[in-house]
Amino acid sequence: MDLTLHEGEIVGIFGLLGAGCTTLVRALFGLEKIDSGKIYINGRSVTISSPEDAIGLGLGYLTKDRKDGLIHPMSIMSNITLASLKKISQLGLLKHREERRVGEKYIDELRIQPPDLTRKLMYLSGGNQQKVALSKWLCGGSKILIFNEPTRGIDVGTKAEIFQLFNQLAKQGVGILMISSELPEILAMADRIFAMRRGAVIAEYRRGETTQEKLLKSVS
Repeated sequence: MDLTLHEGEIVGIFGLLGAGCTTLVRALFGLEKIDSGKIYINGRSVTISSPEDAIGLGLGYLTKDRKDGLIHPMSIMSNITLASLKKISQLGLLKHREERRVGEKYIDELRIQPPDLTRKLMYLSGGNQQKVALSKWLCGGSKILIFNEPTRGIDVGTKAEIFQLFNQLAKQGVGILMISSELPEILAMADRIFAMRRGAVIAEYRRGETTQEKLLKSVS
């Protein structure tokens, strides 16, 4: 396959179960081994063999299962700063005042409820946990964000907030790669859509070029 994600663009990936969508994004984030092919970021060939490599290159990945990217017995604040501890530490010691400042920033910007930095993540709703997961990567300065089913298990109101945030991030130059099985969402949000089947991209559509029926037919 051959695909490109531009700065400030939202690209959707759609396929039925077994199409390879999740394998693709896991490989991009260093969670799956790539036997061949090349990845370029800002025109430079890069090697991503681990999540640490991906994070260092400015990638963030929200998994389908929020449990994979967050530590539920820990506080909201600790989860928000999880991917950027080096930035708020000095000589191996965490700067607690800076950690609190960063936590308050994202609680306010993403309207995380309840706005209590010390509250354990396990006591938050699914939508607010997803906001914390997103805050983690924004705090880390990710310029390429990969979302795997970003609205799974989230109420309608929070979905609208998440998608509004996606549009704001795109305007700020963040590139977003989004897998979604929700056809109305992917058609409404994506600037371009890649349709996948059996591990390959079999069609590409620009916004407004396809319908739910046409997209579903192309991957069947």
